[in-house]
Amino acid sequence: MIEDLKAFVTVIDEASLTRAATALCVTQSAVSKRIQRLEQYLGADLLDRNSKPPRPTAVACRIYEQAVPLLRGLDRLLELAREDAEPTGTLRFGFPQVVAEIALFNAVVMTKERFPLLEVRLRTDWSSALLRTMEQGELDAAVIMVSSDRTPHEDFSRTFVARLEVLVVQSRSKPLVEAVNSIKSLASQEWVLNPQGCGYRAALEAAMDSAGKSLRLGVDTHGTDMQLRLVAAGLGLGLVPRGVLENSEWKDEVSVVEVSDFDLSVDVWLVRPAQLGNLGQAVNFLGESIQASFDGQTSRGSRPA
Repeated sequence: MIEDLKAFVTVIDEASLTRAATALCVTQSAVSKRIQRLEQYLGADLLDRNSKPPRPTAVACRIYEQAVPLLRGLDRLLELAREDAEPTGTLRFGFPQVVAEIALFNAVVMTKERFPLLEVRLRTDWSSALLRTMEQGELDAAVIMVSSDRTPHEDFSRTFVARLEVLVVQSRSKPLVEAVNSIKSLASQEWVLNPQGCGYRAALEAAMDSAGKSLRLGVDTHGTDMQLRLVAAGLGLGLVPRGVLENSEWKDEVSVVEVSDFDLSVDVWLVRPAQLGNLGQAVNFLGESIQASFDGQTSRGSRPA
């Protein structure tokens, strides 16, 4: 049916069975047979064979008007499944806030420049929530963070992006603790941290629990810039990736606390379904752009196995 409809449209476009056969790389006889099959299927004559050359009938002109957008839509539909096809439509991409602070702006700008027909919809959330959203089919890809002793969800294709070293920081002008300390001693201090769901905070709480202590939360707020500003004011200790700290306007207002029994590193991964069709190129490009930003702004560790 589809090949017959394509032959019919080509005959109308070329105004000739011979030229249509050349355009389709088939014989004129094959084109005629396809037109005849379509006529039998529709129950209507499409060509007036009493004229030389055969001309489209009135109903054929109406069918042609509907067939052209139908075939164009079919071509676009078939391209959706092709990884090598030009990315079009909507790309739904998720990321943690820290990734946005380090790399997302440049990566999205570069992706839009490379694929101008693509609409990019961004979602910020914790890594665990992003994975759940991907499992539900509501995201096409995501950058997530997991502790360096783990690997992401095995149901997705995974690409390592970067390793972040997470530092404990305090106010430089109003220090709360000694520059070298232990996690047990730090338990007496208040902390300025992300809300529940943050992997940094969970790791810190686990370390405190192992030391027989509980985390004292001073300020619970999103946004590394705000957290560092509050830490600089002496309102508590904080956690921040080294790359983010080195590029922060507050880097000279805080100092790093060396903690002998707490070493937190986080790996950043790009995760995506194995098959994304024509969005695959865009996701890969976006991932490479994010990786390039991390290479330029953070100290990358070795790629995990």
